[in-house]
Amino acid sequence: MCCAQGSGFIDCGIGVYRAGESPAGIVRTTTCTPERQELHRLPVVDDADDDEYNNIQVADLNALNAIHAVIKWKKLFGFYADLEHEHHSAYTVDGNHLSDDDQSQ
Repeated sequence: MCCAQGSGFIDCGIGVYRAGESPAGIVRTTTCTPERQELHRLPVVDDADDDEYNNIQVADLNALNAIHAVIKWKKLFGFYADLEHEHHSAYTVDGNHLSDDDQSQ
């Protein structure tokens, strides 16, 4: 279990893939708390010819991921209001869409 000592954590990651000639991607933020301990993972694509992860252009996706994690951490500790108490959110680059469909019960 991810919260064996009664405290939670925030797990985040990015998935980058090629959409035609341009990279696209998903930025994921998942919160694990004693109340909700399931984790969401992005699918891993193993393509030796695909170098999006090595490209400096995805630094902005890493920065966005870090910002989402800090905002969620501040929500957990009461700094920001948290009306939906979501444990999972995903931002899709190509559609500019942020979803938080995994809300706590």
